[in-house]
Amino acid sequence: MSAARGKRLPLLAVLVLAGLLIACGKPRNVVQLLADPDGHVGVVRVHTAMGEAELHQAGCAVRVADANSAPTAPEDLTEAESDALFGMAKRALPARPVKFMLYFENEGTRLTPESLALLPKVLETARERASKDISVVGHASRQGDEGLNIALSRRRAEYVAVQLEKAGIDRADLDITSHGSANPLVVSRRMNEPKNRRVEITVR
Repeated sequence: MSAARGKRLPLLAVLVLAGLLIACGKPRNVVQLLADPDGHVGVVRVHTAMGEAELHQAGCAVRVADANSAPTAPEDLTEAESDALFGMAKRALPARPVKFMLYFENEGTRLTPESLALLPKVLETARERASKDISVVGHASRQGDEGLNIALSRRRAEYVAVQLEKAGIDRADLDITSHGSANPLVVSRRMNEPKNRRVEITVR
């Protein structure tokens, strides 16, 4: 039996169980498709010498007795069935990253009041996870010279990093980068799009 992916197979999105269902009289191999952390669902094709089945909906599963048997038709596993089969594997998966967007006032490193109020939540999340992997990525709008935008996006990332350090986050746990006006959050005719004046923080 082999599971082949379609255009995209989410990381750790396929759970395979073998050898635990014989006593139940059901085929002993089970393949279930899960969604990505962002909700995207890929496509998985399960092949044997006798046939093929395709999974393209989150939660669907097929069963296979052995390499000389065709996969069963896809079926939806209830949450209870999935947990009974794969609960331990799911609980062993790492926690999903948490992302925060901090926005800035025009032409500087002053956070908007709403973003300044969000900093305690960033710190709380980092502490709860005892995170050693926090990315801080600075961005700027398209207004002005790109060389200045690159420098500004770096200053914004450094500013946020300093605030995290002051609150007790080890700088060694921070991955600080900047993109200037590249990778805009919003593609807009406005050169000074407010949502592109930002720092993105990802706590893993």
